[in-house]
Amino acid sequence: MRVLVVANGEPPSGDLLHRLAAAADLIVAADGGAIIALDAGITPDAVVGDLDSVSARPSLSFPPERLHRVPELDSTDLQKAVAFAIARGATQVDIVAAGGGRADHALANLSVLVAFRGEADLRVHDDLFEISLVDGTATIDAAPGTLISLVAIGPCHGVTTSGMRWDLHDFTLTFSPRGVHNEVALAPATVSVRGGDLLLFRGRWVERHA
Repeated sequence: MRVLVVANGEPPSGDLLHRLAAAADLIVAADGGAIIALDAGITPDAVVGDLDSVSARPSLSFPPERLHRVPELDSTDLQKAVAFAIARGATQVDIVAAGGGRADHALANLSVLVAFRGEADLRVHDDLFEISLVDGTATIDAAPGTLISLVAIGPCHGVTTSGMRWDLHDFTLTFSPRGVHNEVALAPATVSVRGGDLLLFRGRWVERHA
């Protein structure tokens, strides 16, 4: 089952949001993400979180069965919404509106890719990138010139790529600019990691280096 989770950050373009919504079997809003969805003409099937943002907008009217209040303070509304989606059988979770605004929130939102490793195929989307966690090996079937960045969250050992403009072999990446702004040279390209949390940023555009 494919689930779209709308967070409460900077919204993507209406085109991207509607394409992901059309492909979803279930749409879940992380509290204030309900406002973003409604503003785009999309009604969430469920609103999950502490619900303080929704409660502050009395003009919003949701059937009680669509509101799922989770008051615990040791997790974010996005974590709660993703956990809700997985508990209902999600095998793929597409997340939007998880960036922009506060840098700490944007970075923390990416941590859900690590937190739910192995429970579902999670992807964070914005108008520039599709972001995923490399869990073992990832295949990138994209046009030559597609921009690719690899960002290590802590040391990542045994990083090996194929089909990239600049390939790595059994390399150790750390949290640094190394790995940023590569490109697909021959599709399908692959990225593998032996250990560590490695984020794959797949660009939505082609930018060939000279």
